[in-house]
Amino acid sequence: MHKGQLVTWKDDRGFGFIKPDDGRKEVFLHISALKGAGRRPKVGDTIFYDLVTEADGKVRASKASIHGVEPRPLPTKQKVKKHGLLETVIGIGVIAAIALFTMEFSPSRSPSPITFITKPNCTIKGNISIDTGNKVYHLPGMEDYESTLIDIEKGEKWFCTESEAIANGWRKAPR
Repeated sequence: MHKGQLVTWKDDRGFGFIKPDDGRKEVFLHISALKGAGRRPKVGDTIFYDLVTEADGKVRASKASIHGVEPRPLPTKQKVKKHGLLETVIGIGVIAAIALFTMEFSPSRSPSPITFITKPNCTIKGNISIDTGNKVYHLPGMEDYESTLIDIEKGEKWFCTESEAIANGWRKAPR
């Protein structure tokens, strides 16, 4: 490893120059060469480093450390990512869709918000019997109405009127 003193440092740009102790020409130092340093460098620091020659013949410091500073992750200036209006709208839409989907398929005993969005005030439950496969509809107040769950993926439906249910091939539940 080589040793030298940092004689120039442009913190806003993340680079500077080291004056080697052996009297050679100044060596370029980039902040990325100081991985693991406990702080950002400042003019006057003693720097230990390896030399690397680039393809274009320029020499720079690599695997550098600041003398007397405990190694740990280098503090960085964090940039705040600004989201545009489109990203915000998409994000809100995704969250709303997840919330509605969750409510639709949760074990609820009343019509879900999705049902009321797609068919406002439609409270007749069109259920398919697990045992017989018969299509029956339940009116509010009937014995099994509260315990009847509608699974749209299985072909079960919500109806606004009894005549709509009957016209679609459903019959009134016995209780």
